Amino acid sequence: MSNLTLNEYDSLEDVLPAVELAMQTGDTCRIRNIEFLGRAHLAALCLLAMSENLMDLKTGEIHHPHSGFALLAVDEQGEMQNLLN
Repeated sequence: MSNLTLNEYDSLEDVLPAVELAMQTGDTCRIRNIEFLGRAHLAALCLLAMSENLMDLKTGEIHHPHSGFALLAVDEQGEMQNLLN
């Protein structure tokens, strides 16, 4: 399981490497303080994670989600939700 804790200066670009790795390995990626991404970036993250293909902009590689992949968000109150449902 990959655990990220965001701060107010983090952006979608900071989250994507961990999400890509979790997709490749079929692992869970849990992101704390998800509210720091903002609504637009959170929506973009959900759409990317639910897609069948995700391209790494640096390498051009295409990543496909493997079974078991989960994207969990934990807000400032500690409530967890699955972003892929």
